[in-house]
Amino acid sequence: MMGLISALISTMGFSLQNIFSKKVLKDTGIHHLRLLHLLGKLSLFIFLPFWLYMDSMNVFRHTAIKNLDYRVIALLFADGVLNWLQNIIAFSVLSLVTPLTYAVASASKRIFVIAVSLLILGNPVTWVNCLGMTLAIFGVLCYNRAKQISKAREQPPLPLTHSNHIKYSPLPNDAYYRGAVNGKLSNGLHKPTMTTTATMTNSLLANGSGMPNGSATRLLFV
Repeated sequence: MMGLISALISTMGFSLQNIFSKKVLKDTGIHHLRLLHLLGKLSLFIFLPFWLYMDSMNVFRHTAIKNLDYRVIALLFADGVLNWLQNIIAFSVLSLVTPLTYAVASASKRIFVIAVSLLILGNPVTWVNCLGMTLAIFGVLCYNRAKQISKAREQPPLPLTHSNHIKYSPLPNDAYYRGAVNGKLSNGLHKPTMTTTATMTNSLLANGSGMPNGSATRLLFV
């Protein structure tokens, strides 16, 4: 029972760390590696006295440390380097996704770690351990499925029809823009022939007479 309570407290603290770390990244805009550096220094100042009181003497009195067993020292150094790399990757992923997505990814990582440790170290496995790992895998799959459904609902539906209606504005109420109706202009005059039209056009372009404001740029050729 003490182990179960400790595990639940550890999980709660891990979740709170992710939530507040994401909030700090979002509110302050600080770089995620800079935040990791600050948290590392704070953790050192907080836990160093506890480590000196509880574990330091046991570590220094160990025979592997007294005899300078380079294999054990190398394993400790490799463990520290891998833990440092794991934290860098964790904060890099946390800066890109939500805390919930990161928690699910962390659960997947723990499943992988447990499976590899069972294969390498040969730890005994009970049916309760198998049930717990199966439940964790099923939870990860359900979360991924729920996220896919949520994204599908957020996307707008594709349009079934697409209308390209073009609105045409009527021409200005100007005699030079009125079309021909039944061979006559809308002002009642007869439609001029091609020769007459060319003569009128050349004359209008030459001196701009008869056009508003004396401009020939409003001629419309149809």
